[in-house]
Amino acid sequence: MQDQNNSFELFKKLNPGIFYQHNYRPVIIADNLRTPENMGSVLRLAANIGALKTLFISETAHQFKSYKIKRTASGAYEKTDWKIIRYEELGNELPEGYRLIALETTTKAQNIYSYTFPDKVAFCIGNEKNGIRRELLEQDAHHLYIPLPGPVTSLNTTHALSIALFEWYRQMMLKRPV
Repeated sequence: MQDQNNSFELFKKLNPGIFYQHNYRPVIIADNLRTPENMGSVLRLAANIGALKTLFISETAHQFKSYKIKRTASGAYEKTDWKIIRYEELGNELPEGYRLIALETTTKAQNIYSYTFPDKVAFCIGNEKNGIRRELLEQDAHHLYIPLPGPVTSLNTTHALSIALFEWYRQMMLKRPV
């Protein structure tokens, strides 16, 4: 119990929320996720990083059982700005000046660790089986991959998102330490 109290006090002292007094908040776009659990995990990450908004592009996500999303989101369900949209609505939902970053292994993808992130980012992750739809990849987006040295060369979509979000955060902290 003592360690939990110490960690709570440490985060309170560090005041990580001050970060957004000097930085933009990221946007998260999830293209056609297949499970409510992955939606919940994305919402949890959105709350962890303090995302401006989270957009789920989907024709079927309205059919997911909300209790499954809520259970995985672990409190973030009500604490984040999110919505389910159709692909055609994305242009109206993306804030001005935000750069689309597609986390997808493509022929033009760069290593995430050699990429310098812009301040205003909209991270796009894809479907667990098919990745990000072609139309979205063909937009003016930077494609990034995460190098994996082991025998399995893919990550769960939410794991890839967490790596990208916190690499962006790390770079922003180096630019403007709080």
